[in-house]
Formats: sequence, C-alpha cells, structure tokens
Amino acid sequence: MKRGSAILVAVWVLCATWSSAVAEESVSAQAGHNLYERHCQLCHGLRGLGDGEFAPELRVPPADLTTIALRRKGVFPDTEVRDIIDGRRRVRGHGPDNMPIWGNVFGRNAEAGAENEAVARDRITSLVDYLKSIQKTAPQAPGK
Repeated sequence: MKRGSAILVAVWVLCATWSSAVAEESVSAQAGHNLYERHCQLCHGLRGLGDGEFAPELRVPPADLTTIALRRKGVFPDTEVRDIIDGRRRVRGHGPDNMPIWGNVFGRNAEAGAENEAVARDRITSLVDYLKSIQKTAPQAPGK
C-alpha cells in the first residue's frame, strides 16, 4: 500500500471511531434527556436553568444546571455530578426532604431481572451525559 493510501485509511479509521463515540454519547445524552424530563424538570426547569414549576416552592432555589462547567473554570466534573445525582454527595438544595436519592429510585425502578446497581449506574451516566451536553460556554473575548 502506498504511503498516501495508508494515511488516508488511518484518517478514515480515526474519523469512524470518533463518529461512533459521538453517536454513542448522543444516544446516552438522549436517554438522559428523557430521564431529566421525567425526574428533574419540575424543579430545574425545561432547559435546566433552575426555573422549574416547583422552584418557587423550594426553600433553596434549584441550581442552574447549564453553568456547572462555567462555575468550575470550564471543566465539567463528571464524578461530582454523578455522586450528587446518586445521592452519595449531599448538597444543600438536595436536603433530606427536598430531593430523592436518584441512585435508589433508578435502581428500584429497574426492569425485572436486571441488576439494580448496574441499571441505576447506566441511568445516572445517561443523565450526566445529558447535563454535559447542555453546558453553556464562556463568551469569547472581542476579536477572538
């Protein structure tokens, strides 16, 4: 095989691999969007801005979930978000009376015969992927 052809094949393989990973993440984010609509939207709002229908009733206002990365210098903290959703990391707004421990809820609602922990973990991963997909980016400085 000629060198040019080998490079072209290598580029094609890399693009196909990247495309597959993006498609897989998109499927997970879509599943997460569905979970978000069912379990989070009433407090956090349709677009995750913290302006849900129940938000005015809560003692601690729901967070704007679109600025998680911005509040952490542009880095989305996957593990921290996963732990918050799971309930292993408590946050003020998710006090014992305000928000369910989703790790328990997602596992309890698992399909019959499925391993509850694995099902809960997959659902939380999908929700984390969705939240990552709705992050706002910092505005670009003029002239950049």
